[in-house]
Amino acid sequence: MMKIISGSYVSRYTAASGAPVSRQWHKKAGAAFAACALVSVLAGCASGSGSASDSGCDQIDLIVPYSPGGSSDTAGRSLAKIAEDESGITVNVINQPGANGTTAATKVAQKKPKACEAIMLPNGPFTSMPFFQDVQFTPDDFAAVASLNQEDIVFVVNSESGWTSLDDLASDKSHRFNYGTTGGGSYTQLAQAQTFDKLGLDATGVPFEGNAPALTALLGNQVDVVAAHPGEVLQYIESGDLTAVAVFSEERSQYLEDVPTALEQDVDVNMSIWKGLYVNDELEKAALTELTDIFEKAAASDEFTETLDSLYSARAATTTGDMISQLKKERKTNETLFEELGLL
Repeated sequence: MMKIISGSYVSRYTAASGAPVSRQWHKKAGAAFAACALVSVLAGCASGSGSASDSGCDQIDLIVPYSPGGSSDTAGRSLAKIAEDESGITVNVINQPGANGTTAATKVAQKKPKACEAIMLPNGPFTSMPFFQDVQFTPDDFAAVASLNQEDIVFVVNSESGWTSLDDLASDKSHRFNYGTTGGGSYTQLAQAQTFDKLGLDATGVPFEGNAPALTALLGNQVDVVAAHPGEVLQYIESGDLTAVAVFSEERSQYLEDVPTALEQDVDVNMSIWKGLYVNDELEKAALTELTDIFEKAAASDEFTETLDSLYSARAATTTGDMISQLKKERKTNETLFEELGLL
């Protein structure tokens, strides 16, 4: 049974929580915590990580910074089960929703590193959210554990509009476009704003609490377009209510093979949301290696691929070794884009 403890959804696990430690205090005590993490790997450390096993952990906490039931939670629970089955170590999924993942990420970045804890995060909290809210971490505060999955972004319109391509939108110069977004800093907002800018069209973003209400507004002709993920729009495309006019990726989506990319339509917009597992960057290297071995194996399994396929998602193109550098690159690129588009 799932119950709520200290504001977090917890499955099979109850933790003693404490106030986040400041980054300055954290670095002063880094040597002591690194020693504790090393002891945890070799013989167990009294920090809530559990006693020793062949892997250094007798249980692992996998933080999913979103509510239970969504696609991220489904992927996280699948990964946890596979890792648990293959390693023999209990993997506890802990849901800590808040501020699009930044609340949980801040806690991991600022508190002392735990040898048996990892967090699942998309690229957005690192690369776009910091320009729209006070985010107390950077990619340098984390180390990569495993690259997981990515989700394409699909540009959809109401089928009643008659638009079937980006050229159709570009030719409708007299129309003032409204596009649904999930708020400032989201990749779906950035993809749409960039597209309209390149098409030379006047467009205004209309914020919604999520893609579900944004799509409802699109179906009701209250907005003109929405950018969403394949799993969110396929049912409406198949029913004929919505038309997909572009996919914002390097190649066509395997779930929408008839829909051309924006690049194919001479609109240079190429971005997707990808997710990975991370730990505090000051975690002892031996502990990081153990977690990487466990979760990279689970992420590469056929079972996890099947889960992703059911969510209309795929393995991420970014490798584990390139995750941090890719986040830094995207962050720099996005800052320039947001400035050029007048969104900051």
